[in-house]
Amino acid sequence: SKSFFAENEGKIQCVYDAATGSGKGEAYTKESMPLLVKDSGEYVQLNGSAGVWIKGAMLNKLPKHQHLILTDMNKAALEEVAMLLKKIDAKPHMNVLPFTEEGVKEGFDLLKSRRAKGKVVYDMS
Repeated sequence: SKSFFAENEGKIQCVYDAATGSGKGEAYTKESMPLLVKDSGEYVQLNGSAGVWIKGAMLNKLPKHQHLILTDMNKAALEEVAMLLKKIDAKPHMNVLPFTEEGVKEGFDLLKSRRAKGKVVYDMS
């Protein structure tokens, strides 16, 4: 059986990559570019290596059909989101673990799995 990448070469209009460069050594750019429909497919990268940031943000030299998302930090928008969350009494999901050897190991395993929902918090009491 073929891999996902081999089966879908040239068939995908847009790849939104939010994993490459996010801290665990992911590098999907080279594998993902061949997936794009020739001459019209777009590769949009949320994170990236230092090289991608230099090429994209500083030199404006990314290859055609490859884009890097840069965000504008907006304090007023963040304050509005915080106010709306407070208004509905929203609380973040927290994984509260004991501050023991086993608890710390479990917390790090959760973080390394990249599937932790919410925050990992240690109970120090």
